[in-house]
Amino acid sequence: MLKKVLVTGGAGFIGSHVVDRLNEKGYEVEVIDDLSAGRKENLPQNVKLKIKQVKDLVAEDIKNFDIIIHCAAQVSTFYSVDYPEEDFNRNALSTFHLFELCRKYNDNAVIIYTSSRSVHGNIPEPLIAEENFSYNPSTFYNVHKIYGEMLCKIYKELYGMKFVILRPSNVYGPRQPYWMGGWYNFIAYWIKLALENKPIPIYGNGTQIRDYTYVEDTARAYALAIENPKAIGETFLLPTGRGVSLNELADLIIKLTNSRSAKQYLPPRKGDIQRFVGSYKKAKEILGWEPKVTLEEGLKKEIEWVKEDLKIRAHAI
Repeated sequence: MLKKVLVTGGAGFIGSHVVDRLNEKGYEVEVIDDLSAGRKENLPQNVKLKIKQVKDLVAEDIKNFDIIIHCAAQVSTFYSVDYPEEDFNRNALSTFHLFELCRKYNDNAVIIYTSSRSVHGNIPEPLIAEENFSYNPSTFYNVHKIYGEMLCKIYKELYGMKFVILRPSNVYGPRQPYWMGGWYNFIAYWIKLALENKPIPIYGNGTQIRDYTYVEDTARAYALAIENPKAIGETFLLPTGRGVSLNELADLIIKLTNSRSAKQYLPPRKGDIQRFVGSYKKAKEILGWEPKVTLEEGLKKEIEWVKEDLKIRAHAI
């Protein structure tokens, strides 16, 4: 029987790639998105979109789905530092509201909760993060993602609900909203600046290390998770195992865009961490997932997308 899937935040960056993947595999997919960062044009024409915030969902919105994938979120760690209450409402309260609706009206659905590698905080050399590493939040965003993970645990233990927790790691690629001015996953914003030969802002000294995963690789993990019964009740990190500094990343973007941009160093941001590098061993063992796209390949694809999207936007004005 054809499985029905609801994707919250499905018109957004990661969510729309998840929708594409499931649509191609023959699932019946519907999307709920408030379009605060997503776009209608990110979605295939045969996918139904309901424009709505998660906090406003009612029983009819979530009934009759076999799988509910929760991607909708406020996704900037630094935004959460400046606007903690808004982050609480968008990330913690909305997640609770969704899970509570599911408990009351669709408690047999498999729920995929999008958490974040950032729940682990700083991972000092030479450690490589694994799922069993302790929580170590540095911003409200991290705290609220941990809250969501704790809700998964409690709803499972008290009511027998079914969850899979995914922890994406610094996802990048096409459809990343460069127009959000760097608040939202900064790589696309850096690419736009490089194409315009403008300074690339780096907060701190640029030695901070991150583990970047291409968006289509990340989306593939969602499809594998819903198809594998062994995934239920498990948590999976989705990194590449390769650490790259902000300085190295900026240099690579400048090189790949043939840009004259210079790096502009600014004061460090509150809540920033020095290093994250993670292991995908568990995802490989249980889901059969591993990253396929190298950073260099992925950045080239994202650069081409940003170029094309800027052209489209310019012609639309």
